[in-house]
Amino acid sequence: MADDSIKKAAELLRQGATMLSESCPICNSPLFKLKSGDIVCPVHGKVYLVKSDEEEAKIKREFSLDSVEGILIDGILVVAKKIKEDPMDSENIMQMIKYLDALERLKRITSQRS
Repeated sequence: MADDSIKKAAELLRQGATMLSESCPICNSPLFKLKSGDIVCPVHGKVYLVKSDEEEAKIKREFSLDSVEGILIDGILVVAKKIKEDPMDSENIMQMIKYLDALERLKRITSQRS
């Protein structure tokens, strides 16, 4: 563990985190459980410990859907600024409708998986 990660680990302990017996799958640094229940690596930040391939696949799906949602929201914000500048721009209005439709579909997919 490098000096910086040792300092971060010490700070986590001072904040009340508990050092776990598991280590980071990327760098082998010890993992810490925060009071919030999150598991963190002092080098990489938040990590997820999975017990099965099925659990790993579920987390990957959730991350992927969250990532797509973020991309759609970013696109909506960009197009909203353009529409604000020119409310009569039908091309941007159509683009906004497409983003909102995609976001609605994504929300439906997400709620069906829950």
